[in-house]
Amino acid sequence: MSQGHIEGSPLFWGDLCREKTKYVRNFVFGDVNTFKACPVMPYHDAARPFVNYWFASSEGANVDSFNVTVSEASQDRLAMEGGACIMYTHFASRFLENGRLNERFKMLMERLSKMNGWFVPVNTLLDYILRARGHYVITQKERSALEARWIWHKIANTRGRS
Repeated sequence: MSQGHIEGSPLFWGDLCREKTKYVRNFVFGDVNTFKACPVMPYHDAARPFVNYWFASSEGANVDSFNVTVSEASQDRLAMEGGACIMYTHFASRFLENGRLNERFKMLMERLSKMNGWFVPVNTLLDYILRARGHYVITQKERSALEARWIWHKIANTRGRS
């Protein structure tokens, strides 16, 4: 049982999280435009005071879901929307097989690299957004809506996943 968030527990780490970690990822959505899926990020959640700011990400847990999320059509839509994508992935999940990089992944990344994008670490992007928009505190209603969309995404995308 986790007790890291419970003050007074010998396993409490909330103070260290707040002191050492600026951003923590939570929800993962199927939309390539992460900011369309969660337009309020980075956000603070007063009900979870030990995390400074939360952010969402786009689905890419394995090479197949990654390639679907950043397909050619998705890349074009992301550019048209002027959005931003924060990918959630595990590069150990079939991106490299038998010493070879997945061909579709390689082609999609080469295509993406030729677009007029701003390719930066997530903290650089979130710092920029935070400076531009200021501090946002999510309401319980907004968080519940995000949770509902996230759980439906999880249910819809767990069948057939390896």
